[in-house]
Amino acid sequence: MLSTLDVRSAVHGRITDLLAEAGVAARPVTGAESLHELALTSLLLARLIIELEAEIGADPFADDVVLADISCVDDLVAAYQRAAAKALV
Repeated sequence: MLSTLDVRSAVHGRITDLLAEAGVAARPVTGAESLHELALTSLLLARLIIELEAEIGADPFADDVVLADISCVDDLVAAYQRAAAKALV
């Protein structure tokens, strides 16, 4: 099972990589930023979700999470942490 720190690192890393690919100026991701504030387009967000599901091995949007409820990076981290823990049960 991925630790809380592993999930956080995966989410932050994927966001940083995708933004760099898109040519968005690099800045540290703290977790408090809104997804909109980070300039994640709908295409980048879709890629992020696909890549995180593959890396973490869980899909929080398959059950109880609605994408519209994810307002910041920390919300996304928490959703993947819950999904990863649920996948082990």
